[in-house]
Amino acid sequence: MKAIKLASVFAVSAVAAAVSTTTIAAEPVFSGYAGVEFVSDSNGTDELSGTKEFELEVNVDTGVVFAELEIATDGEDEGTKIGMEKLYVKQGAVKFGRFDGTVATGSFFGMDEYYGGVDIVTSADNDTDNTGIRYEVSPELTVALEATNAAGTEDGEIGFALSYVADLGAFKAGISGGAVGDANAVNVGVQTVSGPATVSLNYGSGASGANGETDVELMTASVSVAPSEALTLTLEFSSDMEAENDGTYFVGEYAAGDLIYYVKNYAGDLGSELTKVGVKAEF
Repeated sequence: MKAIKLASVFAVSAVAAAVSTTTIAAEPVFSGYAGVEFVSDSNGTDELSGTKEFELEVNVDTGVVFAELEIATDGEDEGTKIGMEKLYVKQGAVKFGRFDGTVATGSFFGMDEYYGGVDIVTSADNDTDNTGIRYEVSPELTVALEATNAAGTEDGEIGFALSYVADLGAFKAGISGGAVGDANAVNVGVQTVSGPATVSLNYGSGASGANGETDVELMTASVSVAPSEALTLTLEFSSDMEAENDGTYFVGEYAAGDLIYYVKNYAGDLGSELTKVGVKAEF
């Protein structure tokens, strides 16, 4: 059976719909940040960089087609990365095309610095993050068909995902998940706000790989406190329970005028231990 590149099919469909439908052209919305940052790494290498601290997002919404283009520096001299993050068609409660993420992780709340939930991943890190058809049954419930790309001799596969997130007043809670082939994922999350503090708890489990041969189990807990309008302090603890690796992430941000001063610290065995100190401006 000839492999069908599903992502390309949906992307072409989105562009075709945009061209064939008469709409009023929307003004693009620009956002991003620029700054300078000093990084002290536990491996003994320190660096002051202004070439990595730039990102520009361009969002265009015609009412029928939504597009999000990301432009960022890659750390090299005059090096630039350009990516089409999202490109999808909107028709009432239905959206279809390219998405940056999966409905299956919709209930994972909080900072999510290490993990954004358990994804639906088959072989060669092939996931359903980019291609899908979504239907918003209600503001709380979204169901979707999601697809992987063709990989080598392996055909693209179509799976199913859903997300249910309810605001219960005192707290927000949700469950989401999905499956494609033998890969599957389930995520649950709870978040509450009390005064200046926001507390989030998340848990996800599933199986990845072409035959679902790799078990995945992740957990995160984060608390963010805003003592004032200018100052925000956040601490996250994350655990890869299958690999028995843990890590913490701390960030403090202080806004003064047009500038945001920050310090970030990564610790544990989830990744490189490092500290970042920087200043940036957002636009």
